[in-house]
Amino acid sequence: MRIMTKMGDQFWLAIIMIAVIVLSVFIAPSALSLQGISAMSVYGVEIGLVAFGEMMVILSGNGGIDLSVGAMFALSEVILGVLVLHGLNVWIAVFVVFFGGIILGLINGILVTVMNIPAIIATLGTMYAYGGIALVLTHGIDISPFPASFDIIGQGLIAGWPLQLLLIYLPVAVILALLLSRSAFGWRLYLVGTNATAAMLNGISIMKTRLVTYAITGLLCSLAAVIDASRLVTARPDAGSTMNLAAITIAVLGGTKLQGGEGRLSGTILATLAITWLSYSFGLANINSVYEGGTVGIVLLLAIAAQQGHRVASAIQHLVHRGQQHV
Repeated sequence: MRIMTKMGDQFWLAIIMIAVIVLSVFIAPSALSLQGISAMSVYGVEIGLVAFGEMMVILSGNGGIDLSVGAMFALSEVILGVLVLHGLNVWIAVFVVFFGGIILGLINGILVTVMNIPAIIATLGTMYAYGGIALVLTHGIDISPFPASFDIIGQGLIAGWPLQLLLIYLPVAVILALLLSRSAFGWRLYLVGTNATAAMLNGISIMKTRLVTYAITGLLCSLAAVIDASRLVTARPDAGSTMNLAAITIAVLGGTKLQGGEGRLSGTILATLAITWLSYSFGLANINSVYEGGTVGIVLLLAIAAQQGHRVASAIQHLVHRGQQHV
């Protein structure tokens, strides 16, 4: 029955994903061109990296979710801009931002694992805190420009394809795939997310595993922020304002179970493609971003329904079967 439930979940999630892509093509047919796909992948790299982190947090279980990924993205970008504005070499500033991203993620992890604050409450708080700090540091004004040499990260091309896709996103995806499927940390993360008690009995530190997971998420958000700052040659305090919804949608649409312990990087990559295609198509068609946000919200609800609805149906079927046995 569990195998049938899993297959049913994947089937409906695949249908939703295909429907999103079909809708995208209908809205903007030109998005199917090679040039359109290349341009679309530019934004996909940034949200894709953030979605990887969101997926890992959800995998860790216990209601794990990070509502602050967009705020970490924005604050990391602002820190980079402030450091460069005050004369620090941009490449040194990049490494400072990576370290800062890890710290921001660890703060979330400490609130959730050490202080036992529910993840949705803890990260909601840090979402406002990190976003507020970004606004205070910039007084709500964008910071620009950056040195010309910095542009290559977000604007460079290799054989017509974005440099950040080929040299950052794909290598990070490979590293994370190996980390999750071939390393001891990956095994611990899936076990902690599936059954924390069993993990503890196997000598696994639940706290350490989740702390590392939140730290990696912070690092991924800071990496995405550096790419965005390089692409736009600007550090914006309001950057990443829609990333929370998009990242969660991608993780769930990609098959990551909200209960934790189940999800694959490949699913997240495919879901990133679908949501990015949708966003890019809305932009090409010059449709108001409000409608885009609403559509992504609907996709999230459908993806959750695909996971939970089939589970409810299986539970009802099980109860009916038990009732028949008692008759």
